[in-house]
Amino acid sequence: MKYEVIARRYRPRRFEEVVGQEAVALTLRGAIVQDRLAHAYLFCGPRGCGKTSLARIFAKALNCPRAADRTRPREEWAQPCNECSVCEAIHNGRDIDVIEMDGASHRGIEDIRQIVEGVNRPATRGLYKVYIIDEVHMLTREAFNALLKTLEEPPGHVKFIFATTEPHKIPDTVLSRVQRFDIQPIGLEDIARRLRQICEAESREAPDELLLRIARYSKGGLRDSQTLLDQLMTFCEGPLTLDALDALTGRMAEAAVATLVEEILSGDAAGVLATVRECFGRGADPSILLEQVIESLHDLMADLVRSNDANDAGKLDRVVGSLQILLETAARLRSSAYPDVAVEVAFLKLARLPDPRGFQRALEQLAEIESGAAAATGDRPRHAPSGFGGPSAAGPPRSTAEPVPPRPGPPRSREPDRGAPPRASGGGFAPELRGGDDSDPQPAPAVDAAAAGGSGSIGAIETGPEGSTAVSSATSADTPVDPRRLLALWDQIHIELQDRHPNIAPLVAGGAPTPHADGTLIVRLGKRFSWTQMRSGPKLAIYEELVRDVTGAPWKIRIEYDASLEGRASAPASNPYAASPESAGSAPQEAGSRPSSNGSPSARAQPTGGTSIGRPAGKLEGEIVTKAMKLFNARPV
Repeated sequence: MKYEVIARRYRPRRFEEVVGQEAVALTLRGAIVQDRLAHAYLFCGPRGCGKTSLARIFAKALNCPRAADRTRPREEWAQPCNECSVCEAIHNGRDIDVIEMDGASHRGIEDIRQIVEGVNRPATRGLYKVYIIDEVHMLTREAFNALLKTLEEPPGHVKFIFATTEPHKIPDTVLSRVQRFDIQPIGLEDIARRLRQICEAESREAPDELLLRIARYSKGGLRDSQTLLDQLMTFCEGPLTLDALDALTGRMAEAAVATLVEEILSGDAAGVLATVRECFGRGADPSILLEQVIESLHDLMADLVRSNDANDAGKLDRVVGSLQILLETAARLRSSAYPDVAVEVAFLKLARLPDPRGFQRALEQLAEIESGAAAATGDRPRHAPSGFGGPSAAGPPRSTAEPVPPRPGPPRSREPDRGAPPRASGGGFAPELRGGDDSDPQPAPAVDAAAAGGSGSIGAIETGPEGSTAVSSATSADTPVDPRRLLALWDQIHIELQDRHPNIAPLVAGGAPTPHADGTLIVRLGKRFSWTQMRSGPKLAIYEELVRDVTGAPWKIRIEYDASLEGRASAPASNPYAASPESAGSAPQEAGSRPSSNGSPSARAQPTGGTSIGRPAGKLEGEIVTKAMKLFNARPV
């Protein structure tokens, strides 16, 4: 008698023998017992997981005389006997009532026409005529269309069973006419248990570790594992061994793979190159060696995650990064003309990976440098990062009652604002702002927050390291308003608005502000749609609240429409005290004054001090930048 391979000889014959598909087998048997049979079924899943075996067992359960005998005990209903001629013929694929077709070789409309013509003829020996079409996704579109009507309303004695590994290629018109069963990959334990049964039936000794490794190599396919076990039994005359399995599959010994992984994680590039070339010299396949290293790193990653040791956090990050690189290499390896070189390069790249926690340490060192520089000048450090989203090194989070600095911007001048108007004795503004002569403005005196007292000085002003100002958020209705301060922070207001409310920022972009000493801010918009959206309602309230938060003054905003501003790109950052009936007298334009960029005359008096955009960094800033570039190994661009 000719030899029959293990995959065919130990093919399941009953629903209980199907490994890993218990739910599908129970559903199919229940359909027969309860007489709830559909006219078409679709089994889809990876190769070697039992699709065709389930189809044949289902056909036997439909046509076996003993399975259809309801006088037997209920537990034997829909159970093929595997002894009658019908069961034997179906199991071997020779029954005249169960027609098996290969969709890859019988994919045309002529083959489907033969099925359509044959469905009207009744079954010869059994109760049903069953059509099993394997790899049904290979049928042409015309063949599927020719089958649709018959598939939707076949005769009562006809059942269709389709099997495929690519269900996404089947038309939706076919999928809607069948009952779909997804065949899942089989688990390692189930495959190893089935291989153990085969080894006992063949009287061969095999360790459990060997059977588990064979199951892992098969990647969920029972037929692949049975084929590999059959090869190993042929290769070994006595007991089956792990070394024989490695030699048969072209894999390196576990000791060599462990050495290679240790050299990768320790950063020994020379050792990695020597070990890899030694493996290739022994005949190792590049793709298989890469697969072994990926499996080893994957197991190591799982162990590190389970241990949850803080000391292994850096090692875990390195393992995860190494796996990402190796997976990308494996995806490109099939199309590579030099797979051995590609694997060598990937392993050397892993060995030369920098410490993943080095960036956090660099940030901490940069914070120390900046803190030391700030301490030398008496300024506060602007920021002190401590890692990836960790707490700041400068201290606990800022409370809501503390001063809130504006968004960091370009370097600003440390010189006082020589164009700032002097304050009147009552906290208002000097007469120069109300239309007097402002040709020789005097710098405003500094306000001492401790000495000011009263309800009119709750909004204390702080000076930051770059000359920026921070106003206490604890403002009240008595807090004095400062138009010059508003204009100095106008760009910052719109930056904050873009960050917090990106849906409102485009509406007020290009708006021209006109501040008044009575605390009213008129914002003129050049788009009627923006004016309609912003003139009242929640958007205006949000805008007004943000202006108050940034400036620390209780501004009241009024939105006006100005057709002359149509197409304006951005709001001015200079002083547009421009003539307004409420804040400054209507002064005629001087002869020879140049028009501003938007076509209107520029203001007569421009502040000479205040914010300086684009100022070259000073000596201290230059030293900090130099140290930071050296720390991060950076270069200027």
